[in-house]
Amino acid sequence: MELLSVKEAAVLLGVDDSRVRQLLHGGKLQGQRVGGRWLVAGDSVRDRKDRGPRSRRPLSPRNAWGVLALLDGHQPVSLSDAEKSRLRMRLRNLLAHGQLAPALLQELLAVRAEVRSYRVHSGVLPVLLAAGDVVRGGASAAAQAGADYIALGRAEIYVHPDRVDKLEDELGMVRDEERGNVSVRIPPAEMWSFLTSRSETPGQGHDAPASVVAADLLDRHEGRADAAAAGLLEPLLTRYAQPRRA
Repeated sequence: MELLSVKEAAVLLGVDDSRVRQLLHGGKLQGQRVGGRWLVAGDSVRDRKDRGPRSRRPLSPRNAWGVLALLDGHQPVSLSDAEKSRLRMRLRNLLAHGQLAPALLQELLAVRAEVRSYRVHSGVLPVLLAAGDVVRGGASAAAQAGADYIALGRAEIYVHPDRVDKLEDELGMVRDEERGNVSVRIPPAEMWSFLTSRSETPGQGHDAPASVVAADLLDRHEGRADAAAAGLLEPLLTRYAQPRRA
């Protein structure tokens, strides 16, 4: 059996390394761990590339964030009026036909941000989560968003691309893709205003909007996280599907 590195599989699929790891953890690619690293079955990669449904190709980061903004009741940033109109139409068509299931939404939003895994001392986690220049996401913001989900001993955050290097130095963050306890998502810089749009408690940092928290939970490919994400998405999708008043 031909085995590929994560990077080789990512090149063949046209995605980043973190997306390949998500597919492996979710059982959508076949592989095995050797010496703490993933090796991916070549046949599995080519099968996904050749037979994967076109409708499930991820949206571009700009359009992915546009979907999240629309679901959360915001106007998408960095999109033209024509792009916004097309995105609204696509969302409404999917909803009208009952096709916008959480699994499809996860596929569509998969490449919205670069994902890095870091390892930090457990005592640093509370400091990191309370930092004013990060946005808590996923499991770290689930409770605040109203989801019944926690993941002790881990942190999920968004960091502005201009701030990542400084944060690494300040908190001694070490890249560790296999055993990290901090998941850092780095979104396009122009999306930062949307990520920080929720009201905050002074001195306690920001929590991501509910639509973003749901998308983060879906990326975990875990039953409890999927259920929590579905609970967050249900009212957002219901509200979005309601006819607009004249």
